Amino acid sequence: MSEVTNFKCPGCGAKLNFSGKTGEMTCEYCGASFDMEQVKAAEEAEKENNAGSSLSWEHIEQGAITDESGKIVAYTCPSCNAQMMATDLTAATECPYCGNQAIVKKSFEGAYKPDLVVPFAVDKNAAKSKMREFIKGKKLLPDNFSKGDRISKITGIYVPFWLFSCHADGYVNFDAYKEKRWSDAKYDYVKKDYYSLKRSGEMDFVRIPVDAASQIDDATMDSLEPFDTSKAVPYDAAYFSGYLADKYDVTSKDSEPRANTRVTSTFENKMRDAVKGYDGVTMKGESVNISGGKAEYAMLPVWMMSGRFEGKTYQFAVNGQTGKMVGELPVDNGKYWKQVILGSLVSFVAVYFIALVFGLLEGSGGVGAFICLVVGIVIGFIRGSMLKGAMKNVHISSQANKYVDDKSLKYGASLDRFLYTKTEKTEKSQ
Repeated sequence: MSEVTNFKCPGCGAKLNFSGKTGEMTCEYCGASFDMEQVKAAEEAEKENNAGSSLSWEHIEQGAITDESGKIVAYTCPSCNAQMMATDLTAATECPYCGNQAIVKKSFEGAYKPDLVVPFAVDKNAAKSKMREFIKGKKLLPDNFSKGDRISKITGIYVPFWLFSCHADGYVNFDAYKEKRWSDAKYDYVKKDYYSLKRSGEMDFVRIPVDAASQIDDATMDSLEPFDTSKAVPYDAAYFSGYLADKYDVTSKDSEPRANTRVTSTFENKMRDAVKGYDGVTMKGESVNISGGKAEYAMLPVWMMSGRFEGKTYQFAVNGQTGKMVGELPVDNGKYWKQVILGSLVSFVAVYFIALVFGLLEGSGGVGAFICLVVGIVIGFIRGSMLKGAMKNVHISSQANKYVDDKSLKYGASLDRFLYTKTEKTEKSQ
């Protein structure tokens, strides 16, 4: 039995039928027509879109940290199960991740030795100042959250990270169009020429950080970037003096998806930058291959503090190398609604006064005043949203632009394939 081949319309995906009259393939749904060369080009692009990527990393066995002749002690938090270590000169009194004050000292059972350590460059007083700057002026902060000397509890901790490095090469396919508009006495016309694009290239990624502790909010750690790993040094227990050090509980293998996301999305954006001269561009698929991929284990310096409000734990962090402060503050809902109402009333009065001055309310009766009230309420909610937005400055990173070696970025040959033209006309309103 012979096999029947069905071709899909590059424009809408419906079935194409061959027209003996025109010698072209015609879409039974949208009416577009294509010659066989255009149909085959679209099919080839679709196959490339589904080619997929090859993302694999080398995982190196870690050496062990010994007890350093009894100088290393261990702690565990019975609340969030964080396991930390420090020198015998460091006294841990509360968990920096969840704020639990019943942290337990225990015998040291060993830990994996990091490949590198980035030492602290920001001291505790500087970190406390950054925290105070972050809290200052926050109108929605609960009163009891900032009472007392909570900021003095900020703790320096070496947070475990996996640093992913690799060479990436491949291509990204795009759908694009060029648009032309014109009109006559009766119609408005829009003509679009559709293309299938391919952009290829290669680049090196150097030490993309992914935190390796499950107790830490990923968005908080991503927002602390960048760390300058060129200042890293080999492991020495002396760097733990005065600080805690967390033991990783997320393996490099389990951290791969986050690294892969950052590599592929950055590769896609770099290829998108190479697309010029089109009015609309949509990414359709990519094939990214990693070679020489490796993951290094590192300890990076972070000042941590946490607090609880209405059953939720809020984490705050200061980059121990650069002083960058990130975190999420709790919102007092009572204060939020007070600010919304106050903003609405003030805005209503201001809008109403302006409308009176310019004579916009003459003859409108109560309708004009109602419109001013609605505008005032909208402004009040916008102000409330802005105040809420100021309570948080953390985000998950999907890009790794900071870790691309710019000298390694090279673009391959570009391919632009014309697919079809589609013209739409809209009758002008009389």
